[in-house]
Amino acid sequence: MTNETTTVPKWITIYLWVTFIITLAASLTAYFKPEAMLSGWEALPAAGALSLAGPLGLFASRNMATAVVTIFGLMQKNASMIKIVLLLRIASDGLDLVNNLIAGNMPVAIMGGVMCLIEVFAFTKIKA
Repeated sequence: MTNETTTVPKWITIYLWVTFIITLAASLTAYFKPEAMLSGWEALPAAGALSLAGPLGLFASRNMATAVVTIFGLMQKNASMIKIVLLLRIASDGLDLVNNLIAGNMPVAIMGGVMCLIEVFAFTKIKA
């Protein structure tokens, strides 16, 4: 058995810090000021659209959970943990891509797709 230390490329760590900040900000904004974040949302006039018991609450909680897992992974400084964080982000951003393609929200779908591709590439660059 070898004691092999695997390092994570610096660009992956920087990318995850940036996505942590974005994810945390989106979660907090959706929770405290949803109308500012979702002003262009077509379902906004619907009754209960800004209820935390509905889609808004799911969005905020999913993003907060992703932010917590990301910061935990970054603090561990462990290549295997970073790979787990990347798997979570791949699934999350990949599903954002699919959901927004279905909804016809191309700017968010493109952003989700680009982030998913970056995360898949980053995942392949870590040997853990």
